[in-house]
Amino acid sequence: MKKRMRNLLSVVLVVTLILSVTLTAFGADTNGIRVQYNGSDIALTEAAKIVEGRVMVPFRTLLESMGAEVTYDTKTKTIMVKTDEKEISFVAGGADVTVMKEGVTSVKKMDVASFIDKKLSRTYVPVRFIAETMGYSVGWDKGNKTVVIIDPNTLFSNADTDFSIISKLMKSDLDLEKPYATTGRFDMDIATFASPDSIIPGIEFSMTGQMSGIQQKSNADMVINMAFQFDKMLSKLTVEEKAMMEPMLGMFKDTSMKIKMDGETGITYMNSSLFSALDPTVGSNTWYKMNMYDTYEDMGIDLKSITNMSYSDFKLSEILAASLAGMEYADISTYQDIQSTYLFLKNLIGDEAFTKKTAGSYVTYNLNLNQTSVLAALAKTALSEGISKDSLDLTELGDMLNSSNLEAKIMIQEKAGSLYKYELEGDCTFEEIACSFDMTGDQKNTEGQFTIEQKDVMKMMVEVESNVSETSTPPDLSLPADAVIKEYPIY
Repeated sequence: MKKRMRNLLSVVLVVTLILSVTLTAFGADTNGIRVQYNGSDIALTEAAKIVEGRVMVPFRTLLESMGAEVTYDTKTKTIMVKTDEKEISFVAGGADVTVMKEGVTSVKKMDVASFIDKKLSRTYVPVRFIAETMGYSVGWDKGNKTVVIIDPNTLFSNADTDFSIISKLMKSDLDLEKPYATTGRFDMDIATFASPDSIIPGIEFSMTGQMSGIQQKSNADMVINMAFQFDKMLSKLTVEEKAMMEPMLGMFKDTSMKIKMDGETGITYMNSSLFSALDPTVGSNTWYKMNMYDTYEDMGIDLKSITNMSYSDFKLSEILAASLAGMEYADISTYQDIQSTYLFLKNLIGDEAFTKKTAGSYVTYNLNLNQTSVLAALAKTALSEGISKDSLDLTELGDMLNSSNLEAKIMIQEKAGSLYKYELEGDCTFEEIACSFDMTGDQKNTEGQFTIEQKDVMKMMVEVESNVSETSTPPDLSLPADAVIKEYPIY
């Protein structure tokens, strides 16, 4: 537990103090395999079975434990499942599952077909497939031989009201059915440092760039121009090393990339001078093709759904639920960990943490974050979770707090109910990692500076600026007449 806590603390300060002490109840042992739903074990009436690497359990126990209404037609052997959001049905012993959601019907095929155990008079179904079809996230705790099922919609059901203020930063009143011209620039300085016994030298370079293009919904026609500077790195090389490296680095001096993406299909085309520099057989008229949605789906991320959310009525609850999609691994404390983290963040940056000031049609929300506010949020979370003082490792907690620091200010101002402007600034350190940020903007303009540094490992500084304006010209997704299309190599 302590190892897990130390790892997560690097991301969310000391929030995992709460997570590491959460207790999980266990149900009856059924052949050593358990199924957990929203943090509680399902009391399986019959032992789970492993078929072709999949955990199979009796359908009724599983589905009713997850709140579904289940009926069974003895004549047709059809199992019908109904929830508030969808209806699914399948024939006992079959693999095809009919799903109806919002009036749309689709058919899916189980990765392992259901089967009837005649001796037990039970129909077994694959847990992961059925749970994911119902819209739940599923993970496998190998050590505890437990299938972990989480209903993200229940877990994050109050997110839109608990975090309505901070969510204003992600909402837009722009009519995203219309096309918008986007322009921007960025400057980056990146350095990595070699350790004393490393045979690989440190890398140090700068990059400047400009971006322009047109977006409409998730369709995009963009051009990015980049210029790399390696002077600092080259100055530290010997004459021989410099002579060898300079020609190779020269190809990065001025590069450009054109990107055309169809937001409906995910098909994306890319053309860049860098491709030709890296591979002389690639002509300047070559466009690499890839399906962006398929690429992210292979990583367990439903990019299309997330992208669609960006131009629909934004809901934080949906974004958080989508973040759990494709969950492969989990442990028996995952649900409680997420629940406690959510509560900690609600106490730290939820609506009740902000101060509010109204002046005419302007409403300003302010929040100052520091070690004191972090401790207060932790204490409040611990009390609400029923965690006793005796269960806390106060020595380790004190060491962690002493090695970290947080100072941040958040200002969000709205006018007549719409975001008017925002200002975010702060510094934070944890052990040997330090970062800072300073960001200002409104619904159409953004300026920001970010730095992150890990002592003796790396340092990065970034400046960004972007502007969005309405245009009458839609994005051009067509390719030049002489374009040569190649599938993007996936290694």
